[in-house]
Amino acid sequence: MKICAIIPAFDERPYIAEVVGGARRHVDTVVVVDDGSRDGTCEAAESAGAVCLRHEQNQGKGAALRSGLLYAQAHDFSHVLFLDGDGQHRPEDIPSLISAAERTGAGLVIGTRSFDRSAMPTQRYYSNSLGSKVASWLAGREILDSQSGFRLVRLDRLRGIKLQATKYEIEMEMLIKLARAGCRIEPAPVTMVYDKGRARSKMKPIPDTVRICLRSLWFRWASR
Repeated sequence: MKICAIIPAFDERPYIAEVVGGARRHVDTVVVVDDGSRDGTCEAAESAGAVCLRHEQNQGKGAALRSGLLYAQAHDFSHVLFLDGDGQHRPEDIPSLISAAERTGAGLVIGTRSFDRSAMPTQRYYSNSLGSKVASWLAGREILDSQSGFRLVRLDRLRGIKLQATKYEIEMEMLIKLARAGCRIEPAPVTMVYDKGRARSKMKPIPDTVRICLRSLWFRWASR
């Protein structure tokens, strides 16, 4: 298993070095896609040992992940690991995803959070609960945490799958298209970090969740 971690980042200088350093302990290469940052994110990532790909203008999370995938596909990796650059995904949980992939042979392993209302911001709790119900229906199987961006994917399962999303719906597009292609999908337990200001997601829970749901209907229809 040769793993490339792909970290989309937009103005994440306070956290990116810590995330890169933690991820490097578990994977072969860390690639940070700096999506138009103006705070020195790219320089901090490179200093921590990452390869940094840079978008001069902010294009969205989906565009950043697609740029990272092009790099991984050109450099002979077997798997890609997706995690966020703001510290909400703990690098210490990476072995949980790797273990699940090795144990089950799954093409997609989703880092699955425990939806504890007392520990999770209210809007996120409801948006994730709704998103997972919609995802389960669209994918034709139970998906416990559809909006988790903490994932491990076999690159050979992505061959022939055209990803088009440029924003947050990339995760649902990938999930639906992989499920429709017969990919085995497994959960792996992870812990989310909601302290030290790291819960300040750039995602707007209600409007972005509505957008994701509507776009997901299109992905499901288009993949028939």
